[in-house]
Amino acid sequence: MKLTKKVIKKFIPSHVIAQLRNFYILAVEYGQYRTIKNWECVDKNGEPLPWYTYPAIEYLTTLDFSKSYVFEFGGGYSTAWWAKRAKFVMTVESNYDWYKKIKDKLSNHNNVKLFLCENKEDYVNSILRTKTVFDVVVIDGAWRGECAKMLDEAVLNIRDGFMIILDNSDWYPKTTRYIRDKWDLIRVDFHGFSPINSYTLTTTIFFSRNFKPYYLDKLIYSVAPIQQIAQDDFSDM
Repeated sequence: MKLTKKVIKKFIPSHVIAQLRNFYILAVEYGQYRTIKNWECVDKNGEPLPWYTYPAIEYLTTLDFSKSYVFEFGGGYSTAWWAKRAKFVMTVESNYDWYKKIKDKLSNHNNVKLFLCENKEDYVNSILRTKTVFDVVVIDGAWRGECAKMLDEAVLNIRDGFMIILDNSDWYPKTTRYIRDKWDLIRVDFHGFSPINSYTLTTTIFFSRNFKPYYLDKLIYSVAPIQQIAQDDFSDM
């Protein structure tokens, strides 16, 4: 018997087909199966992704970071991802083997400075040893609570607005509250699946009150949507 759509619909209940479709989107369209199999943060085409939740990645993909300075506490495939989008990226890593792996993937990027700091004090203080003012700070490595306490006016773009990204924020409730309350920030939690992991988690993005996002000029579609424009979408314009 030839396995056609008609045959599948006859023998497999529609609700099972719908569930299999959901699995296909996550496993193939988002590329999660590939990330789990190879233990690497990439999309379905093998392009690097941050190890954030997919909803957070999709949101960040809509923004224009071409003029942004980014600091990462904890590097990875995210470093290459940011390097393709930001004007400048500075990353500190605490693990020597991971540092070497990241460095190899950055050979084509000349807008990145990558540092190895295996000592806790050097690592958490690394952001204070630069005169650069950052528009985006990512806390996604070791000693996250301590790293959050290092942030002050000297390194954040207070005048024009800034963004702080805390990954796995569901594991760090005290750090999450600290970041929000210290700066009176707008907190947005992005819950969901991510590359590699077989469970859901949370990536939180904090925005200063004067942060002005610049959006890329493109339609906002998720990975596998029904791409249609509603009839009431200002059809008279």
